[in-house]
Amino acid sequence: MTLLLTAPAFPSISDYYAVFGGVSIILGMLGFVRAKSRASFIAGTISGLALLGAAFVIAKHYSTDPSSKTGYVLGLVFSALLLGRFLPGFIKSKKFYPAGILALLSLGGVIAGILGLLGKAL
Repeated sequence: MTLLLTAPAFPSISDYYAVFGGVSIILGMLGFVRAKSRASFIAGTISGLALLGAAFVIAKHYSTDPSSKTGYVLGLVFSALLLGRFLPGFIKSKKFYPAGILALLSLGGVIAGILGLLGKAL
């Protein structure tokens, strides 16, 4: 009997957007709990759900229509919007939480979206 070992699959762009969406929702909730910021809660929930939606669309269309770019566009747009919001705040404050975390994740989301649109998706 032969045992075939395979390396674990590298996370896909849809996995990245799913994690990013979850983190956005959690940080939005933390912003509400810690600072009573309704804006953080609403923006975190909306952006998180949009990123989770992008992950779902990418994963769904990957098996049926690999040429579909809808999920990548959605993820790229929301990542770019979040990057535009959090990168200047991080540069100004130098505080990694929450601006640095979201700026870094947003930059990764922009890169992932561009790779997906160029057909370099994992």
